[in-house]
Amino acid sequence: MLAAGLCLVVIGLGAIGVRHESKAELQRALASLRANLPPDSRFEYDQAYPRFLARGAGFENARFIRGDIVLAARHLTINNPTGYLATGLSFSQIHADHVTVQGPVSGTIGEVTLKKLLLPPFSREKRDIVTLPPASQIHFRHGQIHDIALTASSGCTFTMGYASLDNYGHDDGNAGSLHEGHVLCAKDSMVAGLLSRSTHQATAPVSLDITDMHESGIRYARYVGWAEQFRGGTLPAHVALLSDALETPARTETKGLSFSFLNLQLTSETSDMRRWKEGETIETRGETRNSSLKISPAFPLSLVLPPVIHINTVNQTMSFNTTTRAGMIGLTATTPKSFTVNARLAMNNLENYDAEHLPALVSTDLTYTDEGGNLDALLTRIAAQRNMTLEDLKPTLLMSLAFVVQKVPGLSAVPEFVQSPTGKSLTLSFRPPVPLDNSSMIRMIKPLSQDPAMARAWSSPPVLSTTLH
Repeated sequence: MLAAGLCLVVIGLGAIGVRHESKAELQRALASLRANLPPDSRFEYDQAYPRFLARGAGFENARFIRGDIVLAARHLTINNPTGYLATGLSFSQIHADHVTVQGPVSGTIGEVTLKKLLLPPFSREKRDIVTLPPASQIHFRHGQIHDIALTASSGCTFTMGYASLDNYGHDDGNAGSLHEGHVLCAKDSMVAGLLSRSTHQATAPVSLDITDMHESGIRYARYVGWAEQFRGGTLPAHVALLSDALETPARTETKGLSFSFLNLQLTSETSDMRRWKEGETIETRGETRNSSLKISPAFPLSLVLPPVIHINTVNQTMSFNTTTRAGMIGLTATTPKSFTVNARLAMNNLENYDAEHLPALVSTDLTYTDEGGNLDALLTRIAAQRNMTLEDLKPTLLMSLAFVVQKVPGLSAVPEFVQSPTGKSLTLSFRPPVPLDNSSMIRMIKPLSQDPAMARAWSSPPVLSTTLH
């Protein structure tokens, strides 16, 4: 509602031409604005004055009221509105400070500034003005906001020290930064309840904390447009694809990231992602340092998992050939003297995909190297829960695995790895006969469940295989 209230005022002032050169004309223009607002809306202020050099208007203690929603600003200035509702309005700058919000979302905002704002075309009908433009269709060259402290009736709070966006809605020059952003949704919030129901896990608070983030080359409006199709919490009949959302080059840097959900907390100290183009290939490289997964005693598997899993570094790579549309994704997670995980995925149509060229899996290899006896430590904790020793548990487990291998021959190396894992590596490989996109995977479910020969072929080498080394 903060953006909605400000947009309604901006649209109205721009539509009536607030750039008048006398206070009397400004008052007549504002009277016209109030007459054209929806019946349940009011725009009030203690003082209004023309801004001659900025060809706009300023307001002291401005208040936008709609039903039980109140949006107020100690100072509001709107500079150089041009254009028309039917063709789109533009503003050189809009600035508000000491903003307060009352309603389903309440709280304070220290300062908001938007520069070179462009709104899409509108009808003059009141009912159409009430239906504000999708956020993905708004454009501005620079926006910044300071000192946010908001609380939603849904059970979430949001605080942030500072954020900025450059070239939002434009195809090039997108950049953003954020400092001290914190979101907390209580255990009884709508978000926590939805996550609990979707995962069938106990309800727990959800939080996201970011100390610093700087990005460039991220087309934020594309992400917003993709998310808008899920408004109202319903899944549309045809979900639009998210594509062409990154510029080249692009970069993202974060410090102090923490995400808590379902009694788990994932943290990382720093991360850096870079994207660039070499000839016909788009390359992406990323590194995350000093990550950890903390497991609360309330988590269902806490009795068998260690309380903290530390990952020293995570390196990600991605290459995509824009001509052949072939791509490769790689990931390596390492904690020295403990474990290494390597993953490699060959995929088609990783970028710039459409309904005819969906992302499709060609092959994948996943390797786990147990350098510190982690699997035996896990099995020891499981054995203790059953009042057994590791030596008692393993024969029973190996017998069960032998039965699984009879059904899924591609897992033949798993029992030997479980028997003696420390210092060894296990690789799981999957190479489907044809590239698999989302649609083809759905189509494969029924044949695989009804044709035993086909199911066995897909669960045996060379389609599915394991290797011990």
